[in-house]
Amino acid sequence: MNRLFEAEVFVRVVEEGSLTAAARRLEMTTSYASKLVTRLEERLGARLLIRTTRKLTLTETGRAYYERCTEAIRGLEEAEQVAAELQQAPRGTLRLTVPNAFGSLYAMGVLAEFKARFPELTLELVFLDRQVDLIGEGFDVALRIGELGDARLIARRLASTDRIVMASPRYFERAGTPREPEELAGHECLRYAHHAAPGRWKVKGPRGEVEVDVTGHMVANHGSMLIEAAAQGLGLVFVPVLLAAAELRGGRLRRVLPAWHWPLGLFAVYPPTPRVPAKTRVLVDFLVERMREPPWAGLTG
Repeated sequence: MNRLFEAEVFVRVVEEGSLTAAARRLEMTTSYASKLVTRLEERLGARLLIRTTRKLTLTETGRAYYERCTEAIRGLEEAEQVAAELQQAPRGTLRLTVPNAFGSLYAMGVLAEFKARFPELTLELVFLDRQVDLIGEGFDVALRIGELGDARLIARRLASTDRIVMASPRYFERAGTPREPEELAGHECLRYAHHAAPGRWKVKGPRGEVEVDVTGHMVANHGSMLIEAAAQGLGLVFVPVLLAAAELRGGRLRRVLPAWHWPLGLFAVYPPTPRVPAKTRVLVDFLVERMREPPWAGLTG
C-alpha cells in the first residue's frame, strides 16, 4: 500500500509541476508530499526529480518510472470505475443493429429476456441486412453473421453455423440434383444481394475450397425472402442453416452437396473504446450466455 501511495504522490507532483500543487490536490501538507517522494527515491536507489526553487525536472530514470506509474494508476482507476458500475443497473439508450431474418427468428426472444433483466435500459433496435458503419452511424452493438467488416471493431463469437446449399423437393424433381459444386453453375440460383460477391458461391469440402460462378433470375436483399422463394421451388439458395432451420426440419427445403458447406460465426461486434460501456458489456455477456446452445445446434439439413 505504501509503495502505491508513494508512486501516486510522485505522479501527481509531476502532473501538477510542484510539490505544493500536488499536496493541495492530494489534501496533504507539502512537507509530507516531499517526504514521500524522498522516501520513494531512497527505496528505488535512484534520483527521480531534480528540484530547484523554481521548478521540478524529471531525470531519465524519473521519466521512465513516471510513464510506467501512470499506466498502473490509470488501470487501477479504470478497475475501480468498472467495479462501481457493476453495482449499478445499466441505464441510457443502447443502439443495436440486427440482421432482418435472424432478428425475427431468434433475436427478439433473447432481447425480451435481456430487457426484463435490465428494465432501465432503452433498446433502440434497427433491423438491417447491410453492414452499418457502427462508429459513423452511432451504434453501440451489431449482430453479424459471417463477415465482420471494419477490422477496428471488437468481436465476440456467440455461436457457429454453416452456409449450405438447399432447395425444395419440387425444384429437384424439375431440375435435377447437383452432385458436385461445379454443377451449381448450371442451376437456377437465388442470390443474396448483400454478399460481397452475390454471383460467386464459395464452399469447403473434400477437395478443399471451391468457388463457383452462379446465375439466376432472382436477387434479393432479405434472407427470409430468398428462403421462401426456394421453398416455393424457384431455385437453389445458399444461406446460413440457422435461417432455414424450420424449413429443413419441416421438409420444405432439402440440403444438397452434404459434404460441402461454408463455416460461419455469429458475432456481436462493437466499437473499440478505452473502456467498454457498461450497457454494451452486459448485453454482449448476456448474448454469449444465451447462445451457448443455439436452437439450430446439430442441424445438418
